Amino acid sequence: MTFKAIVTLAYGVWLIVAGVLRFAEAQSVAALGFGLAMGALAISAAVLMFKDRRLLGYVLAGLTLVFVVGFFATKTVKEGFDLRVAITLVASVLETVVLFKPKGTAKGTHTS
Repeated sequence: MTFKAIVTLAYGVWLIVAGVLRFAEAQSVAALGFGLAMGALAISAAVLMFKDRRLLGYVLAGLTLVFVVGFFATKTVKEGFDLRVAITLVASVLETVVLFKPKGTAKGTHTS
């Protein structure tokens, strides 16, 4: 459980950093607000996971992923490639894999 919470915490920190970077680059208050809000949601999800409120943490992290991936996938289609957005999308995929990987799928735990 702790690994998922740590990864979710790191994801939240990245979202905040990405918003701050975009603000510094383009003075985009909307990007700063989105990064802060989504980062805060992810960090809140991680805190819930650390406190053994797993289901609520997963739901909150899942909602964060829906908003982030939905927004940045649309942005990429409309505006083209941007490194910050690409890193955020890759981080979102990694967060999804770690967060929703079923128990017992780690290497060496398969029994047949």
